Amino acid sequence: MVEPRIVAAGFFAGSFVPRAMFEEACQVTIPLHVLLQWDDEGNDLQAALDLFDAFGSKEKSLHANMGGHTGVPQFAGEDAAQFFTRHLK
Repeated sequence: MVEPRIVAAGFFAGSFVPRAMFEEACQVTIPLHVLLQWDDEGNDLQAALDLFDAFGSKEKSLHANMGGHTGVPQFAGEDAAQFFTRHLK
């Protein structure tokens, strides 16, 4: 089901990615901003990259930063805010 009120999304990649999520990701076509902490010990890095690739969005960006789960730099939040400002006008 498509929800017309949702026009953009942010996604924090990582953790366990169920197989069904890969199958459904191709249906996501709205602009997408994905944050990935490269050194997050709880992430399956390849699964996160594969999921990003599976999203059907024509406009999608992957923002990868060094550091673990709690090491998200402040500017990452600012980047996400700019993304939403651009798409939620």
